[in-house]
Amino acid sequence: MSYAAGQQRNALGLMVACHLEKCAQCRARVARYETLGGHLLESVAPAPVKQSTLDTLLSQLDAPPPRVREVSEPASIPRPIRRYVPADYDQLKWSGMTRSIREFTLPIPDPSYTAKFYRIAAGKELPVHTHRGNEFTLVMAGSFSDDAGDYHAGDFILADQHTTHQPRAWQEQDCICFAVMDAPLKMTGFFGRFLNPFLR
Repeated sequence: MSYAAGQQRNALGLMVACHLEKCAQCRARVARYETLGGHLLESVAPAPVKQSTLDTLLSQLDAPPPRVREVSEPASIPRPIRRYVPADYDQLKWSGMTRSIREFTLPIPDPSYTAKFYRIAAGKELPVHTHRGNEFTLVMAGSFSDDAGDYHAGDFILADQHTTHQPRAWQEQDCICFAVMDAPLKMTGFFGRFLNPFLR
């Protein structure tokens, strides 16, 4: 509902838009909320507009459309975030402490959330961890499992301070997730605790 009303924060709004590309049920719900919003707007009394504002708007109707620069877009990346992702998954500059777990930070301007891609190598797992805040995750490719269940491309997961898990990618292929967080992860395993000072 917040997304349909245009009130969703930048990174979260982009995640919802990516999810909507794959989920017909959620697209239908957003359409219902938008229809409801339209009915509410129709019931609002119109506000007067300055004549100069109206003249400026009408003068722009005859202006030529802006030139759109054609850019080759990575086909595997959902359309809503392509402007922040310069290449397909295999061509991104992944970073990380091991080859099993890699990350790519998306340059989305949002003061409240950090947005990243995580790539878990096929058959590998993240360290056991919980969360200092909220983490919204959208599976982009592949699949992973944790104690709560199995997740596949298009699935949306919310984890918070009450969630402790160890996501493991399925053997068939690497799992790529789009994660939006308002606080860093908190490692809980014996070796993971040594990483916490480096997590921002």
